[in-house]
Order: sequence, then structure tokens, then C-alpha cells
Amino acid sequence: MSPAVGPDRGERRGSALLAATALLVVLAGCSVFAGGGEPTPAETVTPAPVPDSASTDTPPAATPRERLAAFPAVSADGEVNASGLYAAHVAHLSAHSYTLSWERRTAGGSGAITREYDRRIAVGADGTFLIRNEDGGTNLTLTYGDRKSAYQRVVSPSGTAVSPATMRLTGPAGQRYAEAVSFEVLMFVETGYDSVDVVTRGGRPYARIVSDHVPPAIPETYSAYAVHDFRATLWVAPEGYVRAVHYEFVLRNVDERIAVEWRYTYDRVGETTVERPEWVPDGALTPSPTPTADPARVPPETAANASADA
Repeated sequence: MSPAVGPDRGERRGSALLAATALLVVLAGCSVFAGGGEPTPAETVTPAPVPDSASTDTPPAATPRERLAAFPAVSADGEVNASGLYAAHVAHLSAHSYTLSWERRTAGGSGAITREYDRRIAVGADGTFLIRNEDGGTNLTLTYGDRKSAYQRVVSPSGTAVSPATMRLTGPAGQRYAEAVSFEVLMFVETGYDSVDVVTRGGRPYARIVSDHVPPAIPETYSAYAVHDFRATLWVAPEGYVRAVHYEFVLRNVDERIAVEWRYTYDRVGETTVERPEWVPDGALTPSPTPTADPARVPPETAANASADA
């Protein structure tokens, strides 16, 4: 099935696609749908009259077409508007707190090579954020900040150090980390998808988009490899944001086989709170130094390079 694309292809979408080609993440063996409690009433409400028990009237069950059409950017025919979905995702998360789990696993190469990338980002409703970066084989790094500056705490075998953080602080945190899946939403959906249906997880409906179509950016990134067994799944919440993304593929050449798996999960939407850690010095945060590129935002050529160097 080919994707339905919205009529507006503005500069913002074009910029997002350009930035998106420098992205590609995932987690293994963990459910993307964490349980969450239902909201409780804020006040006591007088119960409505109970209908006559003899009445047999019940609302008609929603048809598959009606269920699909209830999701923003998804039509009753199962066509997805990629730019509309991305816009709804960013708009909703930019206005709410949330926690993003952003993870990658790679394995293979010429030996038992495993590279892991694990980052958990809590974004508060007030624009503060707390990042826990625990990549395999590296030190634990915690970063706390707001719209203007950030502080970082690095825990290593040699000790603990706290200092101003060198990182990009462009735009509000809610928008910045919502845009982390720009490649997956824009490129994956526009390249094509095989099915769109509605599934229920934890009592909530989600639109599930499944694709076996390889986005051109992946083989372009891994020009020394052939890409096999690509599969991607996106779960869209009723509010329009992408609840989770999971995708995996295999890279092959004459001597190597590398399995790559990525996952993004947006959890605790509207329920996440961020408190200032005690290790952040008192007073205003020191302005951040000149930002540098985040190597984790490079496509998974890092996995191929790591295996080739081993």
C-alpha cells in the first residue's frame, strides 16, 4: 500500500526530512506498552440516573473503517498521511510532559560483537529535562537542563564529575525530543507500508502501521552492505502521537552479518515530572558551551564501523 501524503510539503517538513536522514534506535526483549493507571475524577459528581434495566439498546460496535478514521492522519481506508502524522505527534508531545526511551542493539560482525545505546529522557511540562545516558561500555551520564542551559554529571570508575553540559538546546525540550523520530515517521511511512490496523493494548486502541519497505537512506548509509529482513512497526495513540517505534534489519557482506535493532517509546505522557537533582549547583544554570554534534544521532553506520574495526 502506498502512503497518502498531505498537500502541504513546506520548508519545515523538508528540513525535518533532511535532519531525519541522520537518525536511525531500538530495545530488545521489552514490551513497548508499559501499564498505566486510569485517571481519577477530580471531584465527586452526582451519579446520572441508571437506565431501565429492561432496555436492550446498546451502541453499535464501531466498524474497522470507523476505528481507523478515529486516528489523526489515518483514513478509513487505512491510508496514512506521513506529514500529518508527524505534525500531530510533535504538536501533542510539545504540549505535554513525557518520557522517551531511545535504544539501539547491534550484534554480529566477525565475532561476538554487541553495541548498545540506551538513553532515557524525561521531559517536564515546564520545559525542564533529565537525560540518563547509559551506553554499553561507557560511563553513566546524567544531564539536567532547561531551555537555556544544562548541567551534566558523569559517573566513572575514576570518580564523579559535575560540569556545564555541552549539548544542543535549540527549541523547547518537548518539541526537540518529540522530533527524535522524524526519520521513522516521515521516511518510513512515505516509503510505503504493508498494513494498517487497530489493536488494543492495556485497554487502549492503537493504530498499528507495519512496513517491510526499506527506506533509501538505510542502504545509502550502509553502502558496503546489503540490507536484508527489514521490518518496522509504528504504534499511534488515539491522541495522534507515535507511542512507539520498533524496527530491525540485517546487514550482510562477504565476511560479516550484523543485526541492527532500534526502538523508541514515548511513555507517561502527561504524567512525567522532572525535579532538579541535588547534584546541580545552586543558582542559575551556567550557559552551555558551543554545542557539538551528538554522535548517537548518526545512522547505524556506527554499528558497521564498530564491527569492521574489531
